[in-house]
Amino acid sequence: MSSINTFISTIPTTTTSYSMFTNIVTQKGVGGTSCPVTYVTNGNRLQPYAQFLRNFRDNQIQNTTAGRTFLTAFNAWYYSWAPALEYFAATSPWVYRAVQVGVVPLLGILYASYYSYTLVAPFSPEVAAMTAGVVAASLIGLAYVAPVAYLASRLLKRRIHLNLSTRSLAPTTVWLTASIFMLTAAYATNSTMALAFGTVNLVLSTLSAGSLIGLRALTSVQLPFVNPANMALLVRRFTRAAP
Repeated sequence: MSSINTFISTIPTTTTSYSMFTNIVTQKGVGGTSCPVTYVTNGNRLQPYAQFLRNFRDNQIQNTTAGRTFLTAFNAWYYSWAPALEYFAATSPWVYRAVQVGVVPLLGILYASYYSYTLVAPFSPEVAAMTAGVVAASLIGLAYVAPVAYLASRLLKRRIHLNLSTRSLAPTTVWLTASIFMLTAAYATNSTMALAFGTVNLVLSTLSAGSLIGLRALTSVQLPFVNPANMALLVRRFTRAAP
């Protein structure tokens, strides 16, 4: 399986036609991992970093109750759409490059969550796992959700005024606080269901907070309007430069 993945991951190049790429994938089969991140990092210089993070997930996060419970819920959501994205990456060199470029910031974010885990783990692995989740969620909100929301608002010629006042942050703050109380109650009652609900809400509320902060920052710096044609050209050039 790994040899097939490595072989296919070398196919998407600027000299490979779409029909040739599709024929090779048809003959060899799609990677079989059902994970687009694994698929686009196999066989290139991103693979050691992705493998290190998988080991971190399997050997540290999975060994905590909070981490294991959250991953159960996360995997149910992730693998409901990830195999389809992997298929598109396997059958289209352009999608392959786009996914590969999109994965690079994610690897950096997950490394940041790893280092946050190592700082807290000597005191409490459970708290460390939740800390890693909070760091990852907030940075994903900043790096992925906020720019997309900002560009969408500009392309629609609208200005979204989201400030960091008490009123604008109140719903997210209440959500985050309620998640912490849910987690405390879950540990006190030893309830797996409450723990799963609490960890998911903690991550989502942190993701929401990171998105709001990032969107406010992008709005504050008054970035110039991005021409859709220029943006498409920039993305295309960037994908060609991907590892």
